[in-house]
Amino acid sequence: MQGQEVVSQNKLATKRAVAQSAIFVPVPEADAAVGSWRAVHDPKARAGVPAHITLVVPWLPPQEIDEGHFHQVDSLLADQPAFDYSLDKVRWFGDRVLWLAPTPAEPFKKLTCLLATYFGTPPWEGEFSEVVPHVTVGLAGYGLGSTLADAARDISAKLPIACRAREIDVMCGDGTRWSVVHKAQLAEKPPG
Repeated sequence: MQGQEVVSQNKLATKRAVAQSAIFVPVPEADAAVGSWRAVHDPKARAGVPAHITLVVPWLPPQEIDEGHFHQVDSLLADQPAFDYSLDKVRWFGDRVLWLAPTPAEPFKKLTCLLATYFGTPPWEGEFSEVVPHVTVGLAGYGLGSTLADAARDISAKLPIACRAREIDVMCGDGTRWSVVHKAQLAEKPPG
């Protein structure tokens, strides 16, 4: 059931040809392992969305977002610590969505809860009871010449990938293309 729900989430987030915004944790460390696969199998990659872990989508209607909202995001995140995690498992939602699991997942869930509660914008409009942090690699039915099973085998050999969540991207899409409209920093705590 959970896999089917997330497949529906991905359809909602990628096929809706309307303007929307989202809040993501970018995952540039994953690009070497997943970038070429995402370019073929993930329509969001083709629309300008980098490898990421979604915190809230949809967020606010893009036409309503102003600098005040960015200041609120910055304030909410100012005391939230940057954190290390690894992408260490290849997973599937059913047989339609290939994704990478972050360990630990809890810091992402905490950030999602913080932002969604403050702005009153639950992920996927509250349609699903559980948020599963993940990096989408691809969706079945997209791409030619290779399969998601090929991607899973290739990427598995490159795991684990050490990552650090340092910033949060606010992105807006017009139904065709996405772009970063704001970057917020997580707090880098001094050692000790």
